Amino acid sequence: MASINPREAFRMAIYKLAVRVIMVHNHPGGNVKPSYEDQDLTDHFIQAGKFLKVEVIDHLIISKETYHSFVDAGISKKLQESEKWILPYKLKERIRNEGKTEGLKEGLREGSREKAIEMAKAMKGDGESIDKIEKYTQLSRKEIEKL
Repeated sequence: MASINPREAFRMAIYKLAVRVIMVHNHPGGNVKPSYEDQDLTDHFIQAGKFLKVEVIDHLIISKETYHSFVDAGISKKLQESEKWILPYKLKERIRNEGKTEGLKEGLREGSREKAIEMAKAMKGDGESIDKIEKYTQLSRKEIEKL
């Protein structure tokens, strides 16, 4: 097993101003099935490539007789969605955006409920039946009776 870090792997791509790369390494023993380490390394390369704006379009494992393509095997697509090697600032940015979206949804739900309560109070004040108030406000009978 040989290990390489993304800085070394992307050195020539950066020097040549490449926008896409295909990673290639060999398995001299002939078994081209990717190990967990091969997949983890590819995941790391994909995430580093995203940061560097150099897309990793495939990773090939070659031997004298055959090869294995991460794209053909569907592994590359799965690794594109992986978050193991995602940069911390990207993760924080995504969480912040999800929080904003969730907060907006919660605020809309709360505002809608407050509006229903105000409408129920007005309808009750006008002498409308509880059944009618329940139908139009979607509040429970108990909630309406407490108003």
